[in-house]
Amino acid sequence: MTGWQKLWQDPKVVEMWEQFTPLPEVMALADRLEVEGGRRLLDIGCGLGRHTVYLAARGLDVTGTDYSPEALRVCRQNLATAGLTANLLEVDMTEIPFPDGHFDGIVASHAIHHCDGPALQRIIRLISQKLRSGGRLVWATPSTRHWRLGMGKEIDPGTWVDADHWEGSVPHHYCSEEEVRDLLKDYIIESMVEHEFREGEHSHFHWRVLARRR
Repeated sequence: MTGWQKLWQDPKVVEMWEQFTPLPEVMALADRLEVEGGRRLLDIGCGLGRHTVYLAARGLDVTGTDYSPEALRVCRQNLATAGLTANLLEVDMTEIPFPDGHFDGIVASHAIHHCDGPALQRIIRLISQKLRSGGRLVWATPSTRHWRLGMGKEIDPGTWVDADHWEGSVPHHYCSEEEVRDLLKDYIIESMVEHEFREGEHSHFHWRVLARRR
């Protein structure tokens, strides 16, 4: 927890993440649930509340989880400023303390790739267990075209630890299209794009996926 807690206490990190608006896929998820009548949403690694606040504003029953008390404090503050409420829990990304099939939708945006490949497989399986049949997942994760791939030490195929990364010495797993589709073999992929975010000379490539559980 110490590393993430320290990061969320850094004003520069907070300022960087506050500039990002909700993903189009999260907006599309809310649209679909509005039509279909689903209400229960989980935002894994909710951070400052980028998606938790948006989904709560859409009138959904939102649970946000994060491992950092500081992130949850700011998220709670942002909810209060907007006159909104959500259920916030301090748990690791590998924990979803709810019954199987509980959620109509789950958001995992830039969070669950902080592990090796086998751990990522376990997290995706856990997410699938907690989604109802027909429930939807929004997943944003680094692709193998990301500029940081290959920096540091490879500890597992596709998983790198770079001591010079601004997030510190935590694992980062980079997915190919084939791996994404394999991990989501129990889903119908409704949309999938490899999004590029430019930062100076560097390109940050991430898969953004909206998928429905079979």
